[in-house]
Order: sequence, then C-alpha cells, then structure tokens
Amino acid sequence: MELIIAEGKVSAEAAGPDSLNAQRARTIANYLPLPQLLAGAKVVHNLDENYTGIRIETAAGPVVIMMPVAAGFEFNIVHESETGPRILGTVKGSSLPARAIAYRISEFFHTKGLV
Repeated sequence: MELIIAEGKVSAEAAGPDSLNAQRARTIANYLPLPQLLAGAKVVHNLDENYTGIRIETAAGPVVIMMPVAAGFEFNIVHESETGPRILGTVKGSSLPARAIAYRISEFFHTKGLV
C-alpha cells in the first residue's frame, strides 16, 4: 500500500506513480533487512511538497526517508514530529545498489536507537 498526499488530502492506493524515484523507493523498501522496518515501511508520494520517500513508524514516531532529488545527492531522514519536520541525518550513496542503500538506512536506524 502506498500513500499519496495531494492538495492536503491523504489517500492510500495499491500502486502510486511510476516515476524513477517511486520505483527506487519501492525497491529499497523491499530490501530493508530489519523486520520491524520492513513490516512498517510505506512508500509516500507527497505531491504538495514534491517528494517521494519511505515512511516508517519508529519508537520516536514517524520517520520519512526522502529520496534524493538528483544523482549525487543524499537521502534525508526526517522525523515528522508534532512540532514539525526535523532532519535526523542523511545517508550517502545514492549511486549504490538498492540493497546497499537499504542496509545503510537500517544501520542508521539501529545506531540511533529508532528500532
């Protein structure tokens, strides 16, 4: 199930847009090695904010891994708190294979105590 946010409304659909970022987000989400990350991962297409990401429920609340906007950029990991979004960190390696990126993301979550 994927979440699509457009005009302030959230809708759930079986499959979202078919962009390169959306395909990459789905692939990375499927390779997340920790079961608690894999089980709660949802691909989010926020058309209002113009990003695609992977949303994961953690011990600290919802966290979104934002896909890079272009080659060479980093994955931003953003905590969606009640006071507003806050960047927790970044994961480098946008040119790496999806499996390697998923591993780096899971290590980030593990070292920060989010899972």
